[in-house]
Amino acid sequence: MYRAFIKNYICNLTPIQVKQFASEKHVTLSDTEANYITNFIKQNWEELLYHNPEPLFQKAAQQVRQQIIQKEKEEFYQAKQKYQSFL
Repeated sequence: MYRAFIKNYICNLTPIQVKQFASEKHVTLSDTEANYITNFIKQNWEELLYHNPEPLFQKAAQQVRQQIIQKEKEEFYQAKQKYQSFL
C-alpha cells in the first residue's frame, strides 16, 4: 500500500520541490542539478529504496557536484532508517 503512495509522490516530484528541499538543508542546486536529480529519482526510486543504492550514487556523482552527492546520501540514509517500517 505505501509503495503506491511513494510511487504517486515520486511521479509528481518537480525540480522546484527538489530545490526547496535542498535549500532547507542549506544546499544550493543549479537548475541543471535540480532537473538531473528529479529525473534520476523518478527513474531509479525503486532501486534506491529497495536495493543497494551505492552504484546509483556513484552514477549520479558523474553529473552532480560531490558535496551534493554526499549530502544526498546523508539525507537518504537518515530518511530510509527513519521510515524503514513504511517501506
